[in-house]
Amino acid sequence: MPPKKIAVALTSMIGLLLVMTACQTKHSKTQTLTGYDVVKVQRLAVMPFLPGNTALNADNQVRPALDCTMMEFCEEVNDELGANAANALTRLMQRAMELKLYDKVIPLTRSAQIYDDLPQNRMVDTPRQLAQRFGKATGADHVIIGSVWRYRDRTPDMGASVAFTVYLLEVDNGRRVWRGRFDKTQQALTDDLSDAGSFFTKGGGHWLSAEELARLGITQIMQSFPETTE
Repeated sequence: MPPKKIAVALTSMIGLLLVMTACQTKHSKTQTLTGYDVVKVQRLAVMPFLPGNTALNADNQVRPALDCTMMEFCEEVNDELGANAANALTRLMQRAMELKLYDKVIPLTRSAQIYDDLPQNRMVDTPRQLAQRFGKATGADHVIIGSVWRYRDRTPDMGASVAFTVYLLEVDNGRRVWRGRFDKTQQALTDDLSDAGSFFTKGGGHWLSAEELARLGITQIMQSFPETTE
């Protein structure tokens, strides 16, 4: 085969490899859980994200994270959790839900104020109970509750790293309708070609900030969000 054709073939093979590996990478853990294909949503509120710890967000926990007390849920918060992590994830999730459900989503300014005014007992309340009280106070029938346990911007030694879990709960009974989980640290392409998915985004190939990586994670988990009806 002529050298020019060999070069073209190699280029095509590399491009195909990047596309395939971008969809599945050992450094990216995007997990979703849904038991409902269609969910009836009239009003939805996004509760401010909670700072969590890694252990309670593990999938092999016997006791669900939503049923631990707030004290247990938020204790031993990871040192890699930035001060703005919860606010950033809340804004991104609010935007994603507005794009999905439009005017069914309660404005974030109102939701945040209601949450701030909500009585809380961290020794007794669980995230599920808190989400139900929050939903009733906002007049929503469904609530988004999220937990972030890693939110680290890029440093000279390593790429950005973000890890969070998002739940959709029914307000009346506290039932979990859907869950999305994202856990990723961006790697250099020279270290692992499978990280091409985080480099070749809409903005082109580059290192991502923690917020950009979080936005990528929200986009990925929303792909499994159930269809909604009134």
